[in-house]
Amino acid sequence: MGETTRVWHHRPAHVFVPGSMYIVTGSTLHKQPHFRGDERLRLLQDALFQSASAYGWLLRAWAVFANHYHFVAQAPQDAATLKPMAQRLHSQTAREVNRLDGVAGRQVWFQYWDTCLTYEKS
Repeated sequence: MGETTRVWHHRPAHVFVPGSMYIVTGSTLHKQPHFRGDERLRLLQDALFQSASAYGWLLRAWAVFANHYHFVAQAPQDAATLKPMAQRLHSQTAREVNRLDGVAGRQVWFQYWDTCLTYEKS
């Protein structure tokens, strides 16, 4: 299979396997509840759907909360598109909540963590 591994600064190795399932968690900076309320949760969920679709990731399960999200998705052939997909999600939602809050340039997201699910019972 076309498995690749990348080591990113300050992170464990990321394993990218085409067509594999991944679980991803993203968190806001300092666990701030920037997405509190139905409107903002919907904004985050819609942006997640759009970003996943744009990069060919097939969402299987997801949950969005005021200060973090989780999703399980099947990777496309280029599983390394996870990073630009997350960047799109984070930048799009950060700009929107900053606009709603009337602040410019505030960092909203801290990081995201991903795990390639390597066996069915993962």
